[in-house]
Amino acid sequence: MNDSMENFIRNVLMLIIFIVGMALVIVGQKHIGAPGLGLMLLGLAMLIGLLWFYNRKYK
Repeated sequence: MNDSMENFIRNVLMLIIFIVGMALVIVGQKHIGAPGLGLMLLGLAMLIGLLWFYNRKYK
């Protein structure tokens, strides 16, 4: 597998994780109580993990 294909796959996976994380935050806001909070925290953890993964090469 060449380098451009790896970058493409990595970018697609990062996009999927971003969309799922945002969806969890949005769906979690519609639910009141602990389940909604859990969904929002899981979505936030995914987004923060995505930011960490993206920024680690710029250290």
